[in-house]
Amino acid sequence: MNYPIVIYPCIEGGFVAEVPALSGCLAQGETLEETLQELMIVQDLWLETAQAHNQKLPSLEAEIAKIKALSAA
Repeated sequence: MNYPIVIYPCIEGGFVAEVPALSGCLAQGETLEETLQELMIVQDLWLETAQAHNQKLPSLEAEIAKIKALSAA
C-alpha cells in the first residue's frame, strides 16, 4: 500500500520519514534515498505485523482525503 509519507530534515543531518497513518512507522537515514528505503522496509514490517495480529488497516482512501483536506486549508 502506498500511504502518504512525511519527510523531515534533521538538524544534525540526514532525514526522518514517517507514515502518519501507521502509528510509530518511521525511519531515518543519512540521505533521502536511504531514508525512503528504510521507510519501505519498516512499512512492510508494520503491515505484516498488523495483518498477523488481525488488526484493521487504515483506509488508504481516507488517509489521502485527510492529506488533501490539510493541503487545501
